[in-house]
Amino acid sequence: MTETSLAYDSVIVRFGSEIGVKSRPVRLRYEKLVAKHVRKALRVHGIPFDRLEHSFGRLYVRTSEAEEASKAISCVFGVSSTSPALSTSSSLEDIMDRGLEVARSVLKPGSTFAVRCRRVGQHPYTSLDVCRLLGERILAELGHMGLKVNLEAPDRTVYVEIRDDEAYIYTAIREGVGGYPLGVQGKVIGLLSGGIDSPVACWLAMRRGCLVVPVHFDIKPFTDDRLIEKALELARVLAGWSLGAVRHVYVVPFGRVLEQVRSSCPERLTCVLCKRFMYRIAEQLASREKADGLVTGDAIGEQASQTLKNMKVIDAALASLPVHRPLLCFDKADTVRLARRIGTYDISSLPDAGCSAVPKKPTTAARLEDVLKAEEALDVEGLVHDAVSRAEKRKIEGPLPLPKEY
Repeated sequence: MTETSLAYDSVIVRFGSEIGVKSRPVRLRYEKLVAKHVRKALRVHGIPFDRLEHSFGRLYVRTSEAEEASKAISCVFGVSSTSPALSTSSSLEDIMDRGLEVARSVLKPGSTFAVRCRRVGQHPYTSLDVCRLLGERILAELGHMGLKVNLEAPDRTVYVEIRDDEAYIYTAIREGVGGYPLGVQGKVIGLLSGGIDSPVACWLAMRRGCLVVPVHFDIKPFTDDRLIEKALELARVLAGWSLGAVRHVYVVPFGRVLEQVRSSCPERLTCVLCKRFMYRIAEQLASREKADGLVTGDAIGEQASQTLKNMKVIDAALASLPVHRPLLCFDKADTVRLARRIGTYDISSLPDAGCSAVPKKPTTAARLEDVLKAEEALDVEGLVHDAVSRAEKRKIEGPLPLPKEY
């Protein structure tokens, strides 16, 4: 019997580690919300399941497609890990029989193994009893394979989790996304450019429990249609991670604003002024959406507009809304690795025309007084009002690109 032929019938779902340190009422609320999202994930993936059993600190899913269910559930925010498992009763005899069945499916000749047991409830045996007795049973039944016990660094581990009247045996632990269940930390506006950084920043905010409303600034004629096409597809990926909770993306016509900045202001300030206008417009949209902040993909020093001095000047354009920068201290390589993992990298890497409005020598240390003086040449309020009034709220249509595995 091979490992893949073993008919696992359950999935053990573990909640994000930070959920476990909350007060009991908050923890219970978060766990129930994760369970709700797990149920939704299984349904949108088309994975059949018989029932979900929530026990404080754990979620047990009964399904005939445990492996696929484990992958899908690992992509639910608030899940730290999952394990396809074989269920049985808490009878010691049943645990020995099912444990041997699992061991036979995964252990290879000459390999080393260990047995680990976690137990909750009252039982006529200890966790050490289970480890010792199952280990002895495996050696007795499969001794011809040359197996050896190694408690420090085994080739395979047979895990036994016992909770009251039921037990689960498994060998694999699949990492989940962790974090908090989506929505528990409110709503934010996510500036989505079409590049590598911004969708990763939006995803990180989602992992921390924030519902993200994507906003893309259409800078044509300073770019081509490929940029907006990428941004819309990235919004679809984020919507897939949200299981459809992200339903719309704002597209803001921004070309007129950028033209005014280019024609009326010092060229070296173009990027700083551009960002200040984007933030003002995003703040108006945040008020409309009842959002509590902006999320951007800025990382210190990555671009001219992302120096500490320039970010300070840019943030000053906002009346009251905070700017959240999840990638602030990320190296680019870290961001790229995460982009690949969440499925946005290939889209972000597609070619586009870039932004032709970027000056040859943008300032890296703008002074607020210089920026305010430059903005005197512009109808700031009128440009913001015009852009907000023409912003298009597009519904994300069609089947979503659901994440397969984290």
